[in-house]
Amino acid sequence: MIPAPNTKLALSFISLLFFLSFTSTVFGQAAVTGGSGISAIPPRLEATVEPDGANTYTLKVRNESPNARDIKVSLRDFIVTDNQGTPNFLDDLPQNLNNRWSASSWIQVSPSQLSLKPGETKTVRLTVMPPLNALPGGHYAAVIYTPDAFSLYNTITGSSIQTNVGTLLYITIPGDINQNASVLSFSAPKFSEFGPIDFTTTIKNSSDIHIQPVGAITVKNWFGRKTSQISLDGTNIFPYTTRDFKNTLNKKWLFGRYQADLKAAYGSAGGLVTATLFFWVIPWRLIILIIAALAIITTLILIIKRQPKKPKKTDDQVAQLEKELAALKKKYSDN
Repeated sequence: MIPAPNTKLALSFISLLFFLSFTSTVFGQAAVTGGSGISAIPPRLEATVEPDGANTYTLKVRNESPNARDIKVSLRDFIVTDNQGTPNFLDDLPQNLNNRWSASSWIQVSPSQLSLKPGETKTVRLTVMPPLNALPGGHYAAVIYTPDAFSLYNTITGSSIQTNVGTLLYITIPGDINQNASVLSFSAPKFSEFGPIDFTTTIKNSSDIHIQPVGAITVKNWFGRKTSQISLDGTNIFPYTTRDFKNTLNKKWLFGRYQADLKAAYGSAGGLVTATLFFWVIPWRLIILIIAALAIITTLILIIKRQPKKPKKTDDQVAQLEKELAALKKKYSDN
């Protein structure tokens, strides 16, 4: 059966909401709400669990919608493969993809099914039990809340659409964890007329665990004086992936050659990544305009100065003119 156009549109919209919901959890919001009105609290949980240990955590799920919801609680493994930090579920990816990062088989959730009245919040208990041979490093899973199709039934379109929301789990197994990162690129426009100046940084995580670089870009002018400091976003980089960071020097009026130094710490071992670049900011059109204006002013001054001056009459010349004037008066008076 081919879905009606309204159903197709709704499915696309719900898929977008689901993508945005899980993407937003990477940035540590307090709660995340899906298109069905279900909120996962917290959206992200970080835990360190010893091999052959058992740690229990409490999650919450809330119904923000005006309708009752029957919720199925499940577990799915996820990893990140792009440079934007977008979670991807392992069962949606090629089967030959490395599942070294999976954790769902160690985790138990209770209850697996629950009903929520409008505005109601309930607790979900999570128990993490890594096996003795669990590899040190990061392991990643998600607790998924899926509303029952009947509870989402739309009496207007006659369709039911499922949408998911959940909590991302970042589980660390302690031990001998490889932690290594590097800056693949650190760039900005080499020449600009004005600010702002955009920086793009790509950091590669070659570790067996996710890292969160913390640091800043320090900008110095051509005298070596610090003029600005821009903090890096504190976002995760998953194992063996890269992450792009965008930062902006929000100043319009700049002049000369500048140096930008990137320094960021990462990992529990105190690793440090660094990079340096140079860029120029020359407002050349403004400079040309100023030079042209100065040239015009200078030319006008020179023209004025070069104009011939009227000769000053001496006292003798004045006396001679007076005599001539007196003679003329006498001549005409005699006539």
